Amino acid sequence: MSFKKYPIFLNLENKNILIVGGGNACLEKLVGLEFTGAKLQVVSIEFSEEVKTFLNKYPNIAVEQRAVQEEDLNHRDIIFLATSDSEINRNFRKVAKEKGIWVNSVDDPKNCDFYSSSSVSIGPVQFAISTDGKFAGVSSTLRKLFEEILPEEDYELMDRLFLMRRKLKEILPEPQERRKALKEIIQNLNSKYFHKS
Repeated sequence: MSFKKYPIFLNLENKNILIVGGGNACLEKLVGLEFTGAKLQVVSIEFSEEVKTFLNKYPNIAVEQRAVQEEDLNHRDIIFLATSDSEINRNFRKVAKEKGIWVNSVDDPKNCDFYSSSSVSIGPVQFAISTDGKFAGVSSTLRKLFEEILPEEDYELMDRLFLMRRKLKEILPEPQERRKALKEIIQNLNSKYFHKS
């Protein structure tokens, strides 16, 4: 029997996160974690030029150029193993599991406790796309499709819609009244633009 994964959005503000590795997979994780407010540390023997450029923008990210050690896993909330060495991933995931820490081994699904999703942010709306770590290219293609369907110029409109809904909750605190007002708006749009009564 194959079990489904449960999609969630994590609040990582002030969470202690370790990234092991300094190549493309590391850069992908850094970009995804950039605005989460997490406390990040990166440990790697080598760093690509792209990773160095990214890290130079963020002096608050702790960086150590050396091999990862078991004690680096202590007191972490999440660990990303962004190495291409499946044996390293397996060994460090085993240690992390003993410490009760969740691990994501990039492009190595069998050594993952969770999979990262490809995400699209459109103003206040965020879409997450996952293939359970099996086919990152599909996630990337779908992400581009979402970005084309909902272009950046619509972001402000989305923000305004969310703000209006929040204000409407203040103006009409009673759910029934709110529902009636929203229904009237939809009926007006239907009759004006879609010729429906």
